[in-house]
Amino acid sequence: MIRLEEWVDIVSRRAAGQSIKSIARDLGVSRNTVRATLRREGPPRYERRLGPSKLDAHRDYLVARLADFPELSAKQLLAEISAHGYEGGISILKDFTRPYRVPRKGAVVRFETPPGQQAQCDFGELGIHEIRGRRTAVHLFVMVLGFSRFMYVEAVSDERSETFLACHARAFAYFGGMPREVLYDNAKVVALEHSRTVVTFNEALLDFAGRFAFRPRLCRPARPQTKGKVERMIGYVKDSGLTGRTFLDLPDMNAQLMAWLEAEANVREHATTGERPVDRLALEGLTPYAAAKPWRPVAALPPARPRSAAFRFAAAPVVDVRPLSVYEEAAR
Repeated sequence: MIRLEEWVDIVSRRAAGQSIKSIARDLGVSRNTVRATLRREGPPRYERRLGPSKLDAHRDYLVARLADFPELSAKQLLAEISAHGYEGGISILKDFTRPYRVPRKGAVVRFETPPGQQAQCDFGELGIHEIRGRRTAVHLFVMVLGFSRFMYVEAVSDERSETFLACHARAFAYFGGMPREVLYDNAKVVALEHSRTVVTFNEALLDFAGRFAFRPRLCRPARPQTKGKVERMIGYVKDSGLTGRTFLDLPDMNAQLMAWLEAEANVREHATTGERPVDRLALEGLTPYAAAKPWRPVAALPPARPRSAAFRFAAAPVVDVRPLSVYEEAAR
């Protein structure tokens, strides 16, 4: 049964002219639920439950967890309380936690590309954090293969050209090869000038692209949504791969991200393709990594230092300076 607040929300949105499909998307419910709610003659009536709910023992934990991390998905929360003995399903969990979770954005139409044709690449911003006593800007490099949705992720401390290209090289090594083209937005690390008539690529990128046998492509000016696959994956990494986790430093973050790629991101059933990215990777037909010409990469990330205080992403991205104590206070 829907809550009174949901009934009011649905009825008022419909009265304002919003479509049933749009209401369902914004509120995270099915269209049938919206239709059934609109057919009601009045508000929902609550009846006393005849027996206890399987969720009762976990309600306080869920509320406290979402108070710290409101972006945690129902799937993540299900895994956590299942480890604590929960034996129920995800539907009742979604209904209970919906008021406490940050709503997801609506779907975006994306265009599919054939196997091996395209990868999309971008940086995501994670803000400035105090890591081992130093203010450090944290950036998230993400590259996703368009056909398989197989993904590579790496956290870095700058967006310089050398770092950008080194991340490419490690991504291609992780994929086992290179696509025929890589799609970018209009960042200076990619193009020095981009108008309707003139495109001037960064020379370092062109040199790299020639060695790794791919063609750089740019989104049309003012249309970054053209690379919607990687934009969506940046949000997915922040939501599922970072939020609620604790890190010592960038090497530790990258180790955890790699483990997350192997255990979850690249082996899950993708919502659009209906298949696992790791299975579709074999169908990409990438140019073998061994065919790349020699290129001099930048130095690898430094090894992790002895364990000490950690930092946490309570809600990514964080764009202001957060002293270390804030993350310690947020720890469970």
